Amino acid sequence: MRKRILTLSIIIMILLAGCVQTPPTATPAPSTPEPLPSNTPMYLSPIYKTFVFVGGEGWATNLDQTIIYNTRNFGEHWLKVTPPGLNSPDTAGSIFLAFPNGSLAWVCQSKIEAPAILHVTKDSGQTWVSYDLDFPCGNMAFISAQEGMIVSDLGVGAGSQYVSIHSTSDAGATWTQVFKHDPSSMDDRGLPSSGIKHVFSLLDKDIALIGGSRPMPGSLYLFRSVDGGTSWNQVGCDGLPDAENSELDPMDILRISNTEVIVPVRAYLENGQMITHFCVSTNSGESFEFLSSLENVEFTDFGSLTRGLAYGQGKMMQTSDGGMTWNDVTSGLPIGLTPVSLHMMNDNVGYLTTTISPDTLLENRVFMTANNGNDWQPMPGTIIEPASN
Repeated sequence: MRKRILTLSIIIMILLAGCVQTPPTATPAPSTPEPLPSNTPMYLSPIYKTFVFVGGEGWATNLDQTIIYNTRNFGEHWLKVTPPGLNSPDTAGSIFLAFPNGSLAWVCQSKIEAPAILHVTKDSGQTWVSYDLDFPCGNMAFISAQEGMIVSDLGVGAGSQYVSIHSTSDAGATWTQVFKHDPSSMDDRGLPSSGIKHVFSLLDKDIALIGGSRPMPGSLYLFRSVDGGTSWNQVGCDGLPDAENSELDPMDILRISNTEVIVPVRAYLENGQMITHFCVSTNSGESFEFLSSLENVEFTDFGSLTRGLAYGQGKMMQTSDGGMTWNDVTSGLPIGLTPVSLHMMNDNVGYLTTTISPDTLLENRVFMTANNGNDWQPMPGTIIEPASN
């Protein structure tokens, strides 16, 4: 009865949102009998990151992203839906994910014996189809059931990272290379090979943002394309304090809509202090404006352009005006647990993963807020194992 009340209370607070169109039918994976609950203790699990959407469907992964979970009831239960062939990054290669909604997922893993394999599902992980790619994986994003982009990692060395960029319009079945660094050429079409490119966002099929880091004070490492990734231009954030004396690295690119973007920027000051500046754009990343700063932010997320949370060094900060001002809501955090990741679904509802084992991150608990972090309630988080044949 309590679970039913919890689910109903969440549904009442969430406005229904439109769904993304689904891709063509995939080849079914081998069928399995009806899944059965595991013996995982209530609340404790290896779930590390969550991605839950309006309507209650969503995804989660463990720390190294080798296990994929799906929920259809706001995280009360999680079904293991890992695509066949996904291996440990230690023995295969890095894993990259894209979850545009609760039923669509793309999981890309680079391989030692081949460039990469891309796993695709349109039915919440019940079936997967796999494609062999002729380029390595990298940061990936999809803005519909058909259209997406991969920033392929071609290798890192001496403070540089070469990439190629590929786009698809058929859900990942085929890809077109639109950009590639050429070490023998000085023409980088606006996206320098220098710097490590660790964050990426696709706003629509033509507009994309790439951010990263390089040891160059006074230069925000943030680049924008308006032609589907073919060429790039550096963009700034107006009003950043002490920018000329700081190394400025975007820690994330938070896509709120195809026109609204929030970029938290880590600033490494000459005195060794680390500050996080919050920059916002309402014109699809053409320009950004500085709003405010917080110290020692470890992770942050926004459920809308105005409401979000930021956590660091034991403190949870809340904003209701887009990051212009912040309130301390640490008192609402679960007691005796260490927060490790955050996902905001909308203005009010969000999911916080906490752990009792910070060294391994294998014994975690998921909590939900319905009021933008004022308080948190534990989710059952029961893991359901597919039954063996």
